Amino acid sequence: MQPTANLSVIIPTYNRREYLLECLESVAAQRVAPHEVIVVDDGSTDGTIEAVERMAGVTLIRQANAGPGAARNRGAAAASGDYLAFIDSDDLWFPWSLEAMAALVEQHRPSLIFARFEDFDGDRPPVAVAQPVEGRVFVDFLASAGQGCFAGAGMMVVDRARFLAAGGFTEDGMNAEDHDLALRLGEAPGFVQVAAPVTVAHRVHPGNEMGDLGKTLEGLARLVATERANGYPGGAGRRRARRTVIAWHVRPAVVAAIRSGQLRQALGLYLATFGWNLWAGRTAFLLGAPALCLGRMLSGRPAEPRHQ
Repeated sequence: MQPTANLSVIIPTYNRREYLLECLESVAAQRVAPHEVIVVDDGSTDGTIEAVERMAGVTLIRQANAGPGAARNRGAAAASGDYLAFIDSDDLWFPWSLEAMAALVEQHRPSLIFARFEDFDGDRPPVAVAQPVEGRVFVDFLASAGQGCFAGAGMMVVDRARFLAAGGFTEDGMNAEDHDLALRLGEAPGFVQVAAPVTVAHRVHPGNEMGDLGKTLEGLARLVATERANGYPGGAGRRRARRTVIAWHVRPAVVAAIRSGQLRQALGLYLATFGWNLWAGRTAFLLGAPALCLGRMLSGRPAEPRHQ
């Protein structure tokens, strides 16, 4: 049954022709048809444009290379659906993915949905089965602080009007733009984390943006700076929730930065969020990170490349 809420599918892409064609095939196989499918090409030179131009039922938007945030925003500005369903061009949906997300939209009318995903490496997506749709429902995103809710930018469904009102994704080329958007939508009514079924097969490969640790550290530093400048909604009453969310994202990045030899960046984030982690009772991290850092320094190993 076609949902009454229209979902526009937005796919940013840059030089991922073969992955994109697989992604579009998975979108075309949905049991519930999307309102529209918009591919935003971010300056590809690998034949992506020519391949998409031959496809029926897909709207192609072209732009000079400006990054995935700008591409997603360009697609959102052109969309006409009530909700925006983002998927990255190297990821895949299962036949029930849009149906599951549409069901949660129909039931809860949230401002924001995080998909449930599983990673896969190579060309064989994870084995998943259709299950009854379940969601963890919160009054807003900030109410989920401490619950470990996570999704990347290509795993979100967002109310289009609220997305546009919030200004969309940041376009500064750093990572963590997904966390930034979720925080800017922090008090928008209704947040759902998909509990079942798995809706996104996330492909892990060397070209993943989220695999660039340098960009991730820069993006997390931006979150911290924005929070300290009172740039997120909720005021003093929701401060602890916001800082709990940010600290949860910072912890694994600090550990990864120490292990890769990016000690200055790791120390900066560690100190900036020390009090926030102390509030959260993360003593194991607060004690373990300095010990790991000292071990790295004493080992005398050269720093690994900045971009991982």
